[in-house]
Amino acid sequence: MKISRYTKLGILITFSIVVFLWGMNYLKGIDFFKNNTTYHVIYDRIDGLLESSAVMMNGYEVGQVKNISFSEANDGRLLVSFSMEGDFLIPQGSVARIISSDIMGTRSIKLIITDSKEYFQSNDTIPGSVESGLTEQVSMQVLPLKNKAEELLSSLDSAITVITYVFNAETRKNLSESFAHINQTILNLEETSGQLNQLILSEKGNLQTILGNLAQISTTLSQNSDNFSNIADNLSSISDSIAGSQIKELLTDFSESAAGINEIIEKINTSEGTAGLLINDQALYSNLTSLSSSLDYLLNDLRNNPKRYVHFSAFDLGKNLYITPQSSNESNDSSYIFKLHLISSSSRIDPNSNMFSDFQNIEEVEISGIYNYMAESTSNPNEILNKLDSTKQLFPDASIVAFKNGRQVKLEKALRKSEQHN
Repeated sequence: MKISRYTKLGILITFSIVVFLWGMNYLKGIDFFKNNTTYHVIYDRIDGLLESSAVMMNGYEVGQVKNISFSEANDGRLLVSFSMEGDFLIPQGSVARIISSDIMGTRSIKLIITDSKEYFQSNDTIPGSVESGLTEQVSMQVLPLKNKAEELLSSLDSAITVITYVFNAETRKNLSESFAHINQTILNLEETSGQLNQLILSEKGNLQTILGNLAQISTTLSQNSDNFSNIADNLSSISDSIAGSQIKELLTDFSESAAGINEIIEKINTSEGTAGLLINDQALYSNLTSLSSSLDYLLNDLRNNPKRYVHFSAFDLGKNLYITPQSSNESNDSSYIFKLHLISSSSRIDPNSNMFSDFQNIEEVEISGIYNYMAESTSNPNEILNKLDSTKQLFPDASIVAFKNGRQVKLEKALRKSEQHN
């Protein structure tokens, strides 16, 4: 039987269509020659999951997404159907999670299998979940940082506002002046430190001497610690003796003595007895005062007119000087002689010593073992007064003494008489 060419062409076209459909489904992962099991999953969102996306279990591809459509409940959820090669059954409790299979964001389904002994049957609906995407994960990680950054910016804004309010023109001026004062203080401290260093360097020897003396004193105290202990023991013994003494009896004796003294004072105040009469008798006081005045007048007259009372020998006034009768008749109107009293010394000083080089006519007079040195004899009081100030620079205790007829007289009287005479 001969087959026409149209029949052959039809058979060829049919075969080509079948091969084309099989190839397209094969490329989609559907092999009509293998036994496949289909499952369904309902998702609120699929985040870019496509038909023919891989279904993975433990990193191994076990199936492909077969179909994606809206659920029959018209609630906006999506129904995803996927098929698995062979007769592998999924344990109940397992979850089909949509995950990102690479960094490009390609989505696939990952089966999270449990160890349950009960299994889903073909065309059953299993639970599903969606893994957070990279953007969502980053957003979740960045969100706390974003909140903290917003809080920080708010705090910074408040701080800047406060700083702007505080650091106004007057405050900046005060701060500038304060820093200037601080700089000046630092300069003063540096200068003081330099001066202190110079002082320490210049006084290094003295400091070493002082430290050496302190060390010696410390050594001496350490060596005499036994003596100090003995002194402390003696003081303790004295304290014990005082504590053990009859203080009460001693105080009683003091009280009785005070009472006796008060009685004596009372008798004196009442003019009873010799002491009372001596103290309270006004006439006796007047007589004693008169007697003192008479004695003072007698002594002055004896000093000024010794010839009335003595005509030979002399008074030894502690000087190496003797007064003898003189035949000369010097009147009371003789001029006064003024001299500078330079210094008094318990030991003799050579009148030709260099300390007297600025003066002329050095006189040495011994009075009761004390050597007195005088100079610059003159009858002009103004001349001697002018020399007194310069003399005090060399001899701080220098003074002016006056003489008349070889006898020392009061300086005030001599000055007064000299002024009247001039």
